[in-house]
Amino acid sequence: MNRNIKVAVAQMNSYVGGVEYNYKKIVKFIKSAKERAADLICFPELALVGYPPEDLLLSSKFLKSVELAIKKIQQSKYKTSFILGYPKIIEGKLFNVAGVFINGQLKYEYKKIYLPNYGVFDEERYFAAGDKPLIFNFKGRNICLTICEDIWHKNGIYNNLSNIESLDLLINISASPYSTFKQGERFKLLSSISKKNNLEIVYCNMVGGQDELVFDGASMYLDSKGNPILKGKDFSEDLLIKTLGRRLRYKAIPIKRGTKNESLLHIFSALSLGLKDYVLKNGFKKVVIGISGGIDSALVAAIAAKSLGPKNVLGIAMPTKFNSQLSLNLANDLSENIGFRLKISEIQEIFDNNLKLLKRDVYGKTDFDITEENLQARIRANILMATSNKLGSLLLSTGNKSETSIGYSTLYGDATGGIAILKDIPKTLVYDLAKFYNIHNPNQAIPLKIIHRDPSAELRMNQKDSDSLPPYKILDKILELHIEDGIEAIKIASKLGIKKSLVLKIINKLNMSEFKRRQGPIGIKITSKAFGRDRRYPITNGFKEA
Repeated sequence: MNRNIKVAVAQMNSYVGGVEYNYKKIVKFIKSAKERAADLICFPELALVGYPPEDLLLSSKFLKSVELAIKKIQQSKYKTSFILGYPKIIEGKLFNVAGVFINGQLKYEYKKIYLPNYGVFDEERYFAAGDKPLIFNFKGRNICLTICEDIWHKNGIYNNLSNIESLDLLINISASPYSTFKQGERFKLLSSISKKNNLEIVYCNMVGGQDELVFDGASMYLDSKGNPILKGKDFSEDLLIKTLGRRLRYKAIPIKRGTKNESLLHIFSALSLGLKDYVLKNGFKKVVIGISGGIDSALVAAIAAKSLGPKNVLGIAMPTKFNSQLSLNLANDLSENIGFRLKISEIQEIFDNNLKLLKRDVYGKTDFDITEENLQARIRANILMATSNKLGSLLLSTGNKSETSIGYSTLYGDATGGIAILKDIPKTLVYDLAKFYNIHNPNQAIPLKIIHRDPSAELRMNQKDSDSLPPYKILDKILELHIEDGIEAIKIASKLGIKKSLVLKIINKLNMSEFKRRQGPIGIKITSKAFGRDRRYPITNGFKEA
């Protein structure tokens, strides 16, 4: 007869490469779970080293530190049972391992079978694949242990579980990064596996930011009929504990079905957590932002103040004669509302002196064109980077996905920064997030005039984005259909009821701007296909859409 067991999920925020840091956190989780009488504690995939460790895995010294940490864990005074993820060389090959420790001692090691090698994943570069599942008995329960992709793969382990007599619990430890609608996809998958195999499931996911990736947690327990019975926090560390047993009666909990409000909450939370972890894990405490009086810098400032605290945010407004008084007033209003410091540094004189030098000593007298527009952006970048260097504050770029896609930004100008948190956020979504922020933060609101005014770079007189770009609703839809869905120009034109020539113009601008994106800062992944890890396009290539 199957015995009830109390299973804990340690939804942990690991620090990539910080083996000692992670070890100490693991021990704290073990202590807390033991105090709550947990029989078995589950940690996320590669929790001991963080995910993804990338080329750290090529360092023998790094792998040695992992071995030493595992020995220290076994020597810990907290003798309990747990499942922990780490890399390990076994018979000359490196594997992504889930170790099963019984009463503190390593008893079994499961080697991940299906190694993802698509999108943001590159595991085949480092790991060898395991070749057999691990099924072990623990306190009267027959448990199948899996790691992340093992349940996602079309030939996944779970396809053969129904043939295994008396198997009644599946555990999956994961480092599954967030993207929009991902939580719904996970639940649908886990529920189908549970129903198909008549299994209870414990799903343990990582949480935290790692460069462009954000792990959202949302770990969960499911009964043998595919119903969720306990769910972890979103975008926050958590310690879940649930008693499981065939004869127990569970109360199903509701899983929200991805409303627009919930989606905006998740995106805002992902940007906040991604920024906070990137700043703090890289040794910074404060950030600096160029504030223009526009929507993008306003949203970045709001997110930064929310995640790091307003006192750790410095804004700098750098007007020229092309910037309206309204922009400066709105920048001041934004600063007062949200509570960050704002410095005003007029750059017209610097701009004039640069033009004078260039025309006198370099290329002679010329007409005003995009060169002069870009020069203003680069002067601002100089000031922002100097401030970053002097004050030890990380510079945040404010460019969004729409601009980044088609090169509507200045290389070494507004594209400069340590991280671009809106890099995967289309302009239309920027507006939605700003409105969402205001609803939930009415006392620190983004001024409505910023949200409602026509967007402009203000690099020449009376400039508007619409002078150079189609309406953002059209632009963003073209980009989404082509980048995320891979749809060709003629089908996009037909679907949206617009001219094929416009679609081709946008797609060719997208492809020609790759050289800018490669030299710009990383951004936080939100969509199913972000620039960087997800979309790897050659800079030099002779192909043109037609």
